[in-house]
Order: sequence, then structure tokens, then C-alpha cells
Amino acid sequence: MKVLHISESYRWSGGAAQLLFLADCLRKNGIDNYIACPSGGDLFNRSVYNNFSVMDFSPKSKMDIKESLKYSRIFDQFKFDVVHAHHPKAHNVALIAKLFSKHKPVLTVSRRVAYKLPGNILGKLKYKTKLVNAYIAVCDYVRDMLVDYGINEDRVYTVYSGVDKEKFFKREKDTNFKRELGLNENDFVISLIGNYSEVKGQHILIDALKLLKEKSYKFKVIFAGVKTDSEELKEMFKKYLPLEYGLFLGLRDDVEKILNITDISVNPSIKEALAGTLRESMSCGVASIASDVGGNRELLKNGVNGYLIKPGDFYELYTKIENLMTNENLRKTFSDNAVKTINDNFTIEKMAEDTMRIYLKYCKGS
Repeated sequence: MKVLHISESYRWSGGAAQLLFLADCLRKNGIDNYIACPSGGDLFNRSVYNNFSVMDFSPKSKMDIKESLKYSRIFDQFKFDVVHAHHPKAHNVALIAKLFSKHKPVLTVSRRVAYKLPGNILGKLKYKTKLVNAYIAVCDYVRDMLVDYGINEDRVYTVYSGVDKEKFFKREKDTNFKRELGLNENDFVISLIGNYSEVKGQHILIDALKLLKEKSYKFKVIFAGVKTDSEELKEMFKKYLPLEYGLFLGLRDDVEKILNITDISVNPSIKEALAGTLRESMSCGVASIASDVGGNRELLKNGVNGYLIKPGDFYELYTKIENLMTNENLRKTFSDNAVKTINDNFTIEKMAEDTMRIYLKYCKGS
């Protein structure tokens, strides 16, 4: 079998990581993988480093006809069995390319976001056309969105993203790393890993921490992600808490180290499909709290392997953090159950197996 993965991702992202994980697992099972992505970008460079066959995919617009016609010729030349579009522009280009190519590969499209689907005629044609054989949703919540939009449910599948267990796993706390960050060995650490934005909910966590501070709880909070080292976030924080309570780390490539020293991981997003940092936190055995949005409840079972809270409810977040801060046994129970959840249902291997099953179903039927 020959598979082409297409993505317009230039910077490294969760979706790009899942693409590369998938291609690597498929290769181990004898599948030939080709990766089309922007030349010189993070995904392109990592694909080359991992010895994949790589080609440039650099659409200039959402509906780049020139790029689409180029790929229709590539489809005819390489005669791929499956073309897997991993991102929106890749979906557009692959769809038009298949329309004009003589060779008609199985076309699968991943949907990893919970944004509202387009209401215009072109958008509906794009999603409902039979040229797309199958949609792969990141969670049942997103799958239901696609079905409610009018796509036949027999063409829509849930495949959960996998966690890199070689990187994110439960282990003894690294006190040396804790000291490198300027923390004391006994500091209680609360972390929010996510890019700074209103949607990610840093302001909600700050409101909850203010109540903890008023009750004289001692803790340190870590913010990591794009723009979490911004003056804007620091100014918001110091309105309610001493600045020394917070670490504002910005974008990091050692999230697994941060999670290793974290006592409670918080994901108070207002909108989410299925939080990647929630999966990683749970895989590391960190007691986790997340907003009950999108597919988070498919991963986190309230009171069993973590806590779910109402989106935007800082007071409920405060009470759940307090419960965990004062109950070490509960943190351990959540930790053990969370690791089991990930090992059972959210591994890279399972993600690849489920995706391969979809490829084979449509290849056999084509």
C-alpha cells in the first residue's frame, strides 16, 4: 500500500506530530509513506530527518488551483492507494486534485478542531462530496458535529490521537529540573500548558488562584506555551497575585519535564476538541482538571481519573484544586487511573491501527 499524507503545517503542531507518528507506525507495518508539506518547515525537516519521501506542498490560498492541478498530476504519477489530508488547505487541494486526476485514490480527511462547519454552498459541497471517502474525527464530539452537518455517519470515524509514551510517562520527580526553574523541592506546582489566549483560560485559572491565595495556600503556578512569557499575562497575574507565585516560561520544547514536576495540571479552555496537553498530563500521571468542553469528557471521567468543570467557572476550578491540594491519596488515585486510561485507549499504536483499518476498508472496496 502507498499512502500520501498532506498538510500545510509549517510550524510544529499537535496535528503535525500525529501525522509523523502515524507515518512511522505505518512504515513499521510495511506501508510506503510519502509526506507533502511546506518545504523548509518543521514538519518537512523532521520528515526528511526520519527518512520519509517528502515533497513540497505550499498552497498560496485556501483553494489554490495551481497546487491542486500539480497534485492531480502527482496522483496520476505515483498512483497512491490512499491520500490522507490532515489539515484544511490539504483537504481543499486534495479534493480538487482527485476531481481532475485520472487515478482516484481513497481520500481520507482528518478533522481535529471543534470549530463550526461552514454554512455556505461551497463549504457544504466540500464536506458532503462523495470524493471524500472517509472523515477521521479526533473525538466523538467532532464526529457528531460532522454527522449533524449532514455527512453520512457511515463515512465518519473517531480515531483518538495518540500520546508519545516514550516521552510522556510517569516517573520520579526531577528535583534538579525543579531547581533549574528556581523552585524549591517542596513547592506545590500547578501548571497550565497552552498558548496564551482568552480561549485557553489563563484568566480563569488566575481567578481561581486568587481565592486559594486568600485562604493562605502556598503554591507555584507554571504557564508554558506561546506568549505565556508576555507582559500582558504578567500584568493580569500581578493584579491578583504576587508575581513570584508564577513562572512565565513561553514556548517550551520540554513539556514532559514540566509535567514531571507538576502536582496538578489545569486545562480550563473555553473551547476545545480534545486537549492534547490533557492527554499528555494524564500519561505522565499528573492529577488533572479540565473544562467539560468538546471531547474532554471522552478522556477524563469526572471523579475517576480527574475532574471536569463547567467552562469558565473559576469558583468550581478553585474548589477542585483545593480538593486535590489537600488530598494526596486522591491525587494518587487520579494518577493511576489516568495512566491506565491512556495506555488502554490513547496510544500512538492504537491510533495507527484504527487509521489503518479505515484505509483497508476503503481500499478493499475500491
